[in-house]
Amino acid sequence: MHGLKLATPRMCTMRIGCALKLLPTAPNMGWPMLLKRAHLQQKFGEAASDYDALAQFQHTQTRRVLDAALMLLPKAATLLDIGSGTGYFAQEVKTLRPDWNILGLDIAFGMCAVAQSRCTPLNANAAQLPLAGASVDGAVSSLCYQWVENQPQAFAELARVLKPHGRAIIASLGETTLHELRDCAEHAELALGVLPMQKFSASVDALKAAGFDVTMQEKRLEVIYYPSVRALLDSMRRIGAGNHFGPSLRGFTGPKRWAAMIQYYERLRTPKGIPATWEHHFFILSKRP
Repeated sequence: MHGLKLATPRMCTMRIGCALKLLPTAPNMGWPMLLKRAHLQQKFGEAASDYDALAQFQHTQTRRVLDAALMLLPKAATLLDIGSGTGYFAQEVKTLRPDWNILGLDIAFGMCAVAQSRCTPLNANAAQLPLAGASVDGAVSSLCYQWVENQPQAFAELARVLKPHGRAIIASLGETTLHELRDCAEHAELALGVLPMQKFSASVDALKAAGFDVTMQEKRLEVIYYPSVRALLDSMRRIGAGNHFGPSLRGFTGPKRWAAMIQYYERLRTPKGIPATWEHHFFILSKRP
């Protein structure tokens, strides 16, 4: 295990064929959707088997993190991948950095099950990392921290487990992400449960307060067009990132509200399709000594 230290667990379970004891997920402290945290875990877990084939948007962000990691992180290191999903990052760098020992942390047990052939999986919460202090050389994260309710605590945990001067590379999403969907649902009085995301300035402040020098910070807006509202919601649901967007939600809230939301959204249609905004955040960090 390359000298890796695990924090003392309250309980742990051993996965067959894995050399690492997986610590329990943290108490309910930070995965904000209308659904309960356990349901979010379930949805990501259910999506695990098909995730790589469907998550092209996510993989695009991961490849940017990967490029930065290849340039900035040591060639031999223990790295923590927070929100690792199926272990896509570890798979992509396997031949490029054979001396990287990658710990893949994800809240969903199903994701960890798929990832165990690619990295050392940790089924745990980003806000309570199951690692000893100053135990990893670097960290990466792609499209995870926008799910975390208590970002200051999660960033403090990241700083705790990094060695002094250790670097972290983070891609996340910000407050205007999917604002079209949220606005249309609000007009229709439809409770989609689309999560609130952090302001860019709030994330920067939290990173600095956690003990990081923010050596690079970037906010960028991207608009992606979909053929229909259903196509947008289906793309989210297929990778586990959606709520009950299907028939059960329509039955609960009433077909009129659902139809009204779609009608509002259709007014935004362009020749390219209906727009969905994604606010990208990208950070390169260095832990202060």
